[in-house]
Amino acid sequence: MTLTDGTGTAHTLTSGDVDMGGVQSVLAMAGVVSAFVTVFVVAGTCAFGIALRRRDMGLLRLIGTGGRQVRRMVLGESLAVAVPAVLTGCAVAAVAAPVVVRALNGTGLAPVDLRPGPLLGPLLFAAGSGLSMAVLGTLAASRRAARVRPSEALREADLDARTMTAGRWVTGLLTLATGVVMVALAPGAGAEAATPLALFGTMALAVAATLLGPVYLPQLLRLMALPLRWADPVAGRLAAESVRTSRRRTASLVGPVLAILAVVGAFTTVLSTTGAATEADDRARTVAQLVVEPARGDTLSADVLKALRADPRVVAVSAPAELEVAVAGPHSVWKEQAAVADPATMARTHRISVVDGSLAPLRPGTVAVSREFADWYGHRAGTMVTYGIFGSRPVQARVVAVLEGGSVVPPVLLPDGAAGAGAAPSRASVLLDGNAVDSPGTVAAELTARVGAERVRVVPSTEWLGEKATDQDRLNKLVLGVLTVPSSLYALIAVAGTLVMSYSRRGGEIAGMRMLGVSVAQVRRMALWEALSTSVLGVLVAAGVVAVGARAYRGALEVFGGEAPLSVEWGMLATLTAACVLVGVVVSLAATGPLLRQASVRGPHARPWS
Repeated sequence: MTLTDGTGTAHTLTSGDVDMGGVQSVLAMAGVVSAFVTVFVVAGTCAFGIALRRRDMGLLRLIGTGGRQVRRMVLGESLAVAVPAVLTGCAVAAVAAPVVVRALNGTGLAPVDLRPGPLLGPLLFAAGSGLSMAVLGTLAASRRAARVRPSEALREADLDARTMTAGRWVTGLLTLATGVVMVALAPGAGAEAATPLALFGTMALAVAATLLGPVYLPQLLRLMALPLRWADPVAGRLAAESVRTSRRRTASLVGPVLAILAVVGAFTTVLSTTGAATEADDRARTVAQLVVEPARGDTLSADVLKALRADPRVVAVSAPAELEVAVAGPHSVWKEQAAVADPATMARTHRISVVDGSLAPLRPGTVAVSREFADWYGHRAGTMVTYGIFGSRPVQARVVAVLEGGSVVPPVLLPDGAAGAGAAPSRASVLLDGNAVDSPGTVAAELTARVGAERVRVVPSTEWLGEKATDQDRLNKLVLGVLTVPSSLYALIAVAGTLVMSYSRRGGEIAGMRMLGVSVAQVRRMALWEALSTSVLGVLVAAGVVAVGARAYRGALEVFGGEAPLSVEWGMLATLTAACVLVGVVVSLAATGPLLRQASVRGPHARPWS
């Protein structure tokens, strides 16, 4: 089909092309999530690493090392770690790519089986991206390292020295303002525009919550630790004071948990709420009591539809025949979903409102469009649309009605007998009369027997909508798995790495506790309470951020006759929460063990407190 757009440029489109847009969108979103978590973790780890080494940097400055030399040293260390890591990652990716492609084929998200392509380009891109993230993350930290004063060598509480720098304040407040504005605009932006506003607004709020963490996290942890002081006076008090006084360490431990739960929570909630709102809208708009599908093949034949309409209990049968058309716009030509249908009959089986124009049978040379199509491309009743059914000639048609019907109404409705429209309907909605309304199951069984069980499958509308929702829920879970599993694994590794880094500098602290008589069990319980409190706080802050974004997104969705339901993937989020808590507890206890085994920590004269 060749159509000319408003600028006079001809475009040729071909029907039957494999639509890879869905799986490409999923993989693109997975890349966005992974990139966000990666940048977030790399920047936070670099900053935390420099904070841990302030005394080391102070000693170097004390013996005459210049700021530029310290900065070059930090960058060199970053590259020394990043280059082998990039090479290792590329080697793992080369081995894992065929396995991942086969796993992706098993999900059914792609319309055709995917095959591993050339890896050189993607690996070079990944290597360059990884090195760039490492260098950029280190650059910010190296500036701070270059400003370390020689007097820092004499500090003991080096982690709490200037936890909130000017750059951290400015970036935190800017991201907070950006997130607030985006979330505030989402409810009135419409469903399509609200999706990026809610997602990226939630991400911005998560970044702000982490950057501003040293300001509010210690106070929240202090409140959370009050029960610990009562339940475990020694270990609980030590844990509470540790997380309260070491503000940067606390923020660094909370950060990865907050980031991954906020991102995963935002994406899963937006996707599941969209599906729940669509299902609720379909149920509210459906008036027909029965749905008829072919028992064999993909379409219903004309004699089946004739037999349905001939039944005295049937008031109306709506059977849109879906097809793909090419549509010309002012600046481009694109493919669009259409259907040959009678809007007046559809309005009897479903609750459809007329936004503009009149509801009447379509005549040749006329079309009806959905409200979304009209809003997006600027159409209204009386405007002209140029479209083409593949295999026929282009047609200019006048828009006679703009309809609001949710997913029931396709973007373009064509008149019966449109040139080239040879498609048959894939299902039909049946409206029963008043005497048969109360027994749709019985009527469905009788219609199946009358038309032939080998030809049709007739089920009540509520049952059919439930099956459709179940299939959509399964698809959503597959999409969410592709979106979140890689980034979640990376975030869990980051949680473990941050904990190991923090405990690498706590030998003297734990040795002092042992010298004062704190028992080994009390030290271990202190590590346990610290891990639990920081992990739980990260979960709570992430839940608050996600709740703000989800509520804003929910306000942008429309459900006929009611409010859009809020759907949360509790199972997936609970699993990820449990994984974060488990990793924090296991790594904290494991990192405490070597410190307790050191001779300087065991202290022969130590006595446990009573």
